[in-house]
Amino acid sequence: MYLVINCPSCGKIIMASTANMTRSCPHCSLKIDVRSAKVLARSRTTQEAVEIIQELKQRKSKDSPVTFKKFRA
Repeated sequence: MYLVINCPSCGKIIMASTANMTRSCPHCSLKIDVRSAKVLARSRTTQEAVEIIQELKQRKSKDSPVTFKKFRA
């Protein structure tokens, strides 16, 4: 399973595998504890996680409120 999370340091939206305990942010290099990260969405495949991230970035860029009704949380 994959998680879509926010980096607590830079705020970027990233994907993390639940198979790993930590994930380094590709933007600021912070080492994130996946178990305690704020989860925005969950997905079964990397492709689905990428689609979720694209959707969230698109919504964020439009300054619209972000809702997660479409995604499993």
